[in-house]
Parts: sequence; C-alpha cells; structure tokens
Amino acid sequence: MAFNFGLLLGRRVSDTLSFKWSDFFYENGRKKDEIEIKEQKTGKITRPYVCEACKEALKLLYIEKIGIDPMENYNDFIITTAQKSQLLENKDEYSEDEWNELFWKATQSQAAAYRKQFKIAADACEIQYAVSTHSTRKTFGYWSVKLHPYDVTTVDKLQGIFSHSDRNTTLHYIGIAREDEIKLYDDMGYFITDVASGKKPVIKNSPVVPLKAEDFREILSKCYDMAHDGEDKFNVINKLIDFAEKSMV
Repeated sequence: MAFNFGLLLGRRVSDTLSFKWSDFFYENGRKKDEIEIKEQKTGKITRPYVCEACKEALKLLYIEKIGIDPMENYNDFIITTAQKSQLLENKDEYSEDEWNELFWKATQSQAAAYRKQFKIAADACEIQYAVSTHSTRKTFGYWSVKLHPYDVTTVDKLQGIFSHSDRNTTLHYIGIAREDEIKLYDDMGYFITDVASGKKPVIKNSPVVPLKAEDFREILSKCYDMAHDGEDKFNVINKLIDFAEKSMV
C-alpha cells in the first residue's frame, strides 16, 4: 500500500507512512477526493488528488485484505507500528513539541524498515538499476510528462506538486533532464561513427516552435483568412512565422 501511495500520489515515504484513515474518509464513511497534508520534510501544505486507482488500491490491497474497518480506526494511522500506535494513544501525556519529535523519530524508523524491504522487493524483481523509495515519486513525475507530451505546462504542474523551487529541479528529479543529456551523448556518438566510416552525417536542424493549442488554432485561422483574401504567399508565411515566434511558450 505504501508503494501505491508513492506511485499514485507522488508523496515521500515519510508522508505516506503518516496517513490516517481520516485523510481518506469523511466521518460518514464517504471517500474523499483530495487530502490535505503537511509535508514532514518541508512543512508545506499540499493537497494531493485521490484518483480512482488509489481508492481501489486502498480497498483491495488493504481494507479487504487485512479486514480492517476504516470507521472503527478513523483516527489511527493506516500503515502503523506499535510505537506509533502507542504515541497516538498517549498523546495527551506529551507537549506538542515532544510528541512531534517522538513521532518524527518513530516515522523515520518505520521508513528505514520500509526502505530495506523496498530494495529486497526490487532485487526479487531483478531490477538492475539503483532504486530507492523516491523511485515511486519520480515515476509519478516521469510518466506524467510522458503521458502528456503536448502539454507544455506539465512540468510546471509537477513543480507545484513536488514543491520544487524551479522547473530545472523538477526535470532533474524525475529523470527527464538526464534522459535529454544521454541523447546528446548518443547523438555525438552516432555523428563520430558516421564521420569515421565516411558517411555524410545528417544534421537535424528543423526548428521546434512550442505553441499553446489556442494559438495554433489562431495561426490556422489566419492562414485560411489570408489565403482566402488572396494575399501574397511569402507575405503570409512571414506574418505567420512572426505571430508564431511571438506566441512561443
């Protein structure tokens, strides 16, 4: 379940291990569509959306499998330990600062145990590359970009979801920047190989102009209107290129 939380909500393990049933259900038993959490690492408030796949995983992988009633354990942690349950039960015996410190230590201890099991699972799956509990969070980001190739705002959205300070941090974090860097190395390798073998290297020099969908529609509309009005072809092309450059994202 912790794996699915990381994969479907894009959260750090310290946050997923701190989820309570009350984060996902109202007191009347109705499921919530979003949760509000305070990130343990940054202290920032985030509001992840709970997709249907996450709700289904919680139902099938945890509630039905373990046989637990969320309403009977409403204020308990979903994925807990004896130490965390005891802290929750005796919360009134500590000051807020004392309890928060003890809870942080208990969560870190639980996270360390989870990281160990995570790597054991990765080995069992014969995964050859390095993985960590951040891998599920990074996978959330990487495939969000790959699934929305024409949405130029996806990285900006992920930057907000991950609470990153800038786009470059997000691109490096999810592996897209590294993927692009590797392509540069590969392209140079192909280039040198072609030169060494006497082949004429192919230089891909076609410009890419990223546009919003509404601006692209505007260009097509202008193209139609200008053609209909009988304007000079080259004049039309220059005007459209100028408009496209001004509209670049």
